[in-house]
Amino acid sequence: MSPRTPPSAAAAGTRQQLPLIGNDLVVNEDSCNLSCTYCLTGQSNLKEGHSLQLIFEPPRRDSYEPGSPLGQRLDAVAGRLRGHFGLPLLKVTGGEIFLVRGIMDFLEQEAGKHEVLVIQTNGVLVRQEHLDRFRSWGNVVLQVSLDSHLHHGNSHRVPTESLHRKVVDAISRILDSGLPVEIYSVLNDRSVTEACAFAEWLTGFSRPPVYFPFPVRGPDSERFAVRPEQHGLVQELADRYDEFASVLPPRPYFDRLLSFYREGRRTFRCHLPRLVVSTFSDGVVTPCPNIWFSDMGNALEESWEETLEKAGTSGLYRALLAPRPRLSACHGCFTPWDTLSMYFEDEITLDELCTAPTYSPPRIRKMIADAKADYLRTEGK
Repeated sequence: MSPRTPPSAAAAGTRQQLPLIGNDLVVNEDSCNLSCTYCLTGQSNLKEGHSLQLIFEPPRRDSYEPGSPLGQRLDAVAGRLRGHFGLPLLKVTGGEIFLVRGIMDFLEQEAGKHEVLVIQTNGVLVRQEHLDRFRSWGNVVLQVSLDSHLHHGNSHRVPTESLHRKVVDAISRILDSGLPVEIYSVLNDRSVTEACAFAEWLTGFSRPPVYFPFPVRGPDSERFAVRPEQHGLVQELADRYDEFASVLPPRPYFDRLLSFYREGRRTFRCHLPRLVVSTFSDGVVTPCPNIWFSDMGNALEESWEETLEKAGTSGLYRALLAPRPRLSACHGCFTPWDTLSMYFEDEITLDELCTAPTYSPPRIRKMIADAKADYLRTEGK
């Protein structure tokens, strides 16, 4: 199937496709080797299995190979999304994808078909031979989940000091690998107390990662959220920006982060659904990678093309792309994906956005710039 030229990103409700740049592919989301207390999969209502909170059960093993059930599903989902939209970016996440036997073969296959392959992991199962193969492919970005290098700050993710040391040792190997790495760090009532110390620790690596702190999300977030009396700790990190600039996203990121805490909710516009769609290894398609709102259809069914044509055309898209957040889940959402929205809202420049290796390839850069120009035309700005 030849890639389509993405048409104008007209207002939601038309039959025109959005100019998508990426697919966030979630593999076996209910199977993980950690049991983070705030895990979003355990709070999602998208699927019946999510309500059973299987994420907190012992992880199940699965296998990727061309003839296996998972192999057939992954190849079909990734191939249909890439072919239908001409996507240059694929992000693969879980659960924990390195629980899947043979997953490296899938990742290598897809690295050769995309400008950028983003791999999200908790890092525990990533071995040196994985890192060596990633380097040989030349287009891998690793997104590693870690709330702190100290156990107290990471204790919502791992319960014991001994397990925490194993986690940090594994992630230190990743940080020493020379690969581009982003640290996805959930700000909660424990990790916020160590945010500056964590940033300082990260600056000590020869190729420092980018440290993205973002608020804990989901229906149960109040149990873990940064408390009002701790907001000053977020402000301290922002105030010490120059000291930690080598590991931090653009400075305006912290304007948004502080606004989120000051206002107690998201008040700024989100553009992510006009650029990235989310799919699952069972074929389910949903419009937002951050919050799994609704089942748009299935990319494995005979009607898969009709499902993908829904991108940008439903009432839900109108709500997700509204000038101000309308949905309660959106009010509680702010993630590293927000740098895309910041560019659309002129809070950072294209050059600042594309310092991130995820967006730096020329084709992706141009697609993002064209999407913004189209948005400005259709929105009348």
